Amino acid sequence: MSEVLSMYRVPREVSITECHEENIETEQGSFTLKYPVLSPEIVVDAARKAQNARDVYLAHLPLMEVVEKIDRAIQKWLDPDYPLRRWAEALLPILTGYHSDIIRLELKRYMRNFRKKELLRFLDEEFDHPGMLDGFRPRKSGGMSRAYGPHMIFHVFSGNVPGVQVWSLIMGLLVKSAALGKTSLAEPLMPVLFSMSLAEIDERLAESIVILPWKGGEVELEAKAMEACEALIVYGSDETVEAYRHRVPIEKRFLSYGHKISLAMVGKEALTADRYEDTLHRLAADIAIYDQQSCLAPQMVYVESGGVITPKDFSQLLACELERYEKKWPRSALSHEEAMAIHKMRNQAVFAAINGADVNVYMSEMNTAWTVIFHRKADFSGSPLNRTIHVFAVDDLETAAETLTRFRRYLQSCGLAVGPERLFSLSERLGTCGLNRICAIGEMNRAKPGWHHDGRFNLLDLVRFVDIERTAEMLAEQYDPDVE
Repeated sequence: MSEVLSMYRVPREVSITECHEENIETEQGSFTLKYPVLSPEIVVDAARKAQNARDVYLAHLPLMEVVEKIDRAIQKWLDPDYPLRRWAEALLPILTGYHSDIIRLELKRYMRNFRKKELLRFLDEEFDHPGMLDGFRPRKSGGMSRAYGPHMIFHVFSGNVPGVQVWSLIMGLLVKSAALGKTSLAEPLMPVLFSMSLAEIDERLAESIVILPWKGGEVELEAKAMEACEALIVYGSDETVEAYRHRVPIEKRFLSYGHKISLAMVGKEALTADRYEDTLHRLAADIAIYDQQSCLAPQMVYVESGGVITPKDFSQLLACELERYEKKWPRSALSHEEAMAIHKMRNQAVFAAINGADVNVYMSEMNTAWTVIFHRKADFSGSPLNRTIHVFAVDDLETAAETLTRFRRYLQSCGLAVGPERLFSLSERLGTCGLNRICAIGEMNRAKPGWHHDGRFNLLDLVRFVDIERTAEMLAEQYDPDVE
């Protein structure tokens, strides 16, 4: 018997009468996935009813109750036998192509970010008093302030990394906003499953969430979604971001998370005889997890001379480590365009080496499973991803950091492996160059609660504040009939 799963979420009063189906066989059995046939009228109707659910219920729900309800939904996901988690573990490897072990391990780690204690960290990180999302609270400078989230947020999700959509949905719930999420057909599953979990805890709360899949470029559907929202959050390529940016009315809030490049830096103190193997293993994990599709994954690594192994040795050993990962967690299948991009970069590097450039190429045989390109001179180069990495030899990391400044608009995270005496001075240089997240090598794909995504706030960028100035309070006191 096949499980039937709708790849959408709409309020109960919204009727979707036409769907097309996809049948998938997994180790856990058969699934029939139902994708809705959408019209502008359905988008408008679903958005209107979700916003009404927000206005009637979510907007008046105390913030701590919202946190508690999200936590209870997340706790379900921490149970290995939870049916929706088992569905995700069965379907996501097929939908995305990622190895089932990576899905299982990373999804579990990721969902832990949204337990109650982590949500409280999110709130405390950005608000002096999170209670201002419930009502007016005193300000240190005098007067009172209250924060209001958008009535509705239109989320345009990318599909390259499973589960990241949950982050955006939860941020919206914390500021008491209804959600209209457009999912990518590459990964439409997790937002739906999360909203189902939320409905198990509080169906009225889940009524404020709409999840609909459609192909990018459906201008009429997108126009109706933008009309319905007060704020828009777009994840994806620079082309996707720009396609929306020029169509968003000036009065609507627009947040975007486009193309970014992350990198790693390995100091000589991480290349001692008792450390270099661990350093290699950590970096290889950062490259292998989700095949570098996350903007947090490294596309290049700067390796310092002076360790027990040279930067060239490091490149060769990293190639061996990536080969082991390929045997343990095979890389996902590539599109023709993705494979051609890797072949092009390989050919350019081989041609450069033949013509005397200080380059060595180490690559998997018979396929494009992994590629390591070693450069004897420091430079900057993006990667076609899918376990393709540049290694640059440097005399010292501090000087190498200075080469990054001209690429500051693209920089995201840096995985760092240096000693404590260099951590803060090097981080200062990297921050000046434009990087906005510095973490341990081996943790690059796992941003922690409260981090500033692309150097910005997660919640404050969504809200507007209303201030009651001290003068209004003082004047109001004069109208108290019992005033002295």
